[in-house]
Amino acid sequence: MLSIETGKFLERIPFAKVGTDPDPILVINGGQGFMMAPDDARISKDARRLARVLPGDRSFVLFGYDPDATEVSVDDLANDVSKVIDQHLGGRADVVGISYGGVVASHLAVRSPQNINKLVLMSSAPWFSVEGKRRLRRQIDLIHAGELNLLLREFTTMFRRPWLNLLVGLRVRLGGNRMVQRLGKLEVVLRYLEAMLKSELAVDGSTFQGIPTLVIVGSRDPFFAEAVVEAGIRAPNLQTSMFEGETHMVPVERDKAVKQIVSTFLGSR
Repeated sequence: MLSIETGKFLERIPFAKVGTDPDPILVINGGQGFMMAPDDARISKDARRLARVLPGDRSFVLFGYDPDATEVSVDDLANDVSKVIDQHLGGRADVVGISYGGVVASHLAVRSPQNINKLVLMSSAPWFSVEGKRRLRRQIDLIHAGELNLLLREFTTMFRRPWLNLLVGLRVRLGGNRMVQRLGKLEVVLRYLEAMLKSELAVDGSTFQGIPTLVIVGSRDPFFAEAVVEAGIRAPNLQTSMFEGETHMVPVERDKAVKQIVSTFLGSR
C-alpha cells in the first residue's frame, strides 16, 4: 500500500505526494483533475494509478486544479506550477504532464524553462489536435445543455480494447447518476475546458531546446496524435515515443512499456 500525503498548494490547489524523497517528480494531472470533485480520496486514487507508469524508486507529487477557480487561463495554470516548484521543490523539478496537464507543462516550459530539469508529455502534446478541440467543444456544449450523462458517455470509447470500452460504458449506464453527482462544479469545469480552447503556444526550433523532452502518445489518440506530429516538425528536438495502434489510454493499456520508457528517460535518484 502506497503512503500518500494530501494537501493544498497555494492554499487552493489539491495535491497528493507519494514517497518522501526531497526531489520528487512533479506530475500535472489530466482533465479528470477538474472534471471530478477533487477530494482527498479522489486525488489519492489518481496518484495510485499514476504510480504504475512512473519510476518505482522515485517519489512524485500529483498537482491538481483549483476546484473553485473564478478565472482560468493556461498561462495562469503554468504560472501556478512555477510558483509551486519555486516554493516547494527547490526551484527545479522533473515534470510530467498528463493529457490536459501536458499542455500546461508545455506552457511552463516556454514561460519558465528554469523550473524544469526534464519534461515528459504523456498522452499529450504542446496543444490539442483539431479533433481534440472538437471534442472539447462537444463537452462544453453538453454541459451547457445539461446533458451530463451524455458527457460521461464521451469517455466510453477511449480504449483500444473493445471490452474495456464496454466495461466503462456499462459502468456509466448503471451508475451514471452517481457519477454525475461526483463531478466538479460545472461552471468551473467549463472554465478549464474553455481556457484550453483559447490557449496558444508558439513553438519553433528553439522551443524545448534546453529541456530534454519526451512525448509519449498513441498513434490513434484523437486528442493529441496529430498535434504530436505537428509539434515534432516545428521542434525537431522533441523525443517522441509513439505507440502504434494505441489510443489516448496508452498509459493504462501499455502501462509496463510506458513505465520502462519513462524510468529510462527520467532515471533514478
